[in-house]
Amino acid sequence: MKKVLILGATGMLGSAVYGVLKDKYELALTVRSKEKIALLNSAYGGTDKHHVIEFDARNDGEYLRGVFDTVKDVDFAVNAIGITQPFATSDPALTYFINGELPHLLAETFGTRLVHIATDGVYDGTEGPYDENATKNPIGMYADSKSRGEPANCLTLRTSIIGREIEGKTGLLEWFLQQNGTTVKGFTHHFWNGITAKEFGNVCDKLISDPKLYPGAGVYHIFSSTVSKYDMLCAFKEKFGVNCKIVPESGSVINRTLATIHTLNADLGIPSFEKMLAQL
Repeated sequence: MKKVLILGATGMLGSAVYGVLKDKYELALTVRSKEKIALLNSAYGGTDKHHVIEFDARNDGEYLRGVFDTVKDVDFAVNAIGITQPFATSDPALTYFINGELPHLLAETFGTRLVHIATDGVYDGTEGPYDENATKNPIGMYADSKSRGEPANCLTLRTSIIGREIEGKTGLLEWFLQQNGTTVKGFTHHFWNGITAKEFGNVCDKLISDPKLYPGAGVYHIFSSTVSKYDMLCAFKEKFGVNCKIVPESGSVINRTLATIHTLNADLGIPSFEKMLAQL
């Protein structure tokens, strides 16, 4: 059985990846505290069958290298550690370290065994869709920090994700689920073609299980069908039964949708937005 390390196993991305991989591989899970692993176990179960490592990526130097040494023999590592946009400006130095420097440290340790997630936010949205040859032009601290953290010596998958969270509830979907009885704006001019966190887990599973599919080092775009943020919220409302009013709002087009020069996205067979949402 292959050994897989999930770094940041309790965040929106890491927990979803765990949910997909937990019964298929021998896992090592990094978490910041035992309380967080309890949340993961409550959501998905099975954590007692895997190796749990308390790990705080905010500590640099010998601490990081010591942790890396304990897990460097894994077959694959998935980096789901990151500071998200709502928290990016709280501690700029930490944001640039976690989002911009840590991925390179991980890539030095794991090389092509590392699957790292990058963001469509490295583009400003004025000229989308963007393929891998497009020039990056990030706006803001979060986007800039993520732009700096795209190692070329591992598998870097650039995308955008939505999904359920086991704690925090700060992402778009969890925010919307709290909007019962309110009126919200849905942007008809803002286009998106990312994937769900669960689908990212499926992508990892396919790449880990099929050596012929795994492309090795480089930056690759992965994406689904395109929707506007207005259409996305309407789909959320129908799927989850949120009792709110969604008012269409228009403006200058923001199009960060992705395209690709590679065959990987097609080979992965990523389902449409509607099909991914139905699986949540």
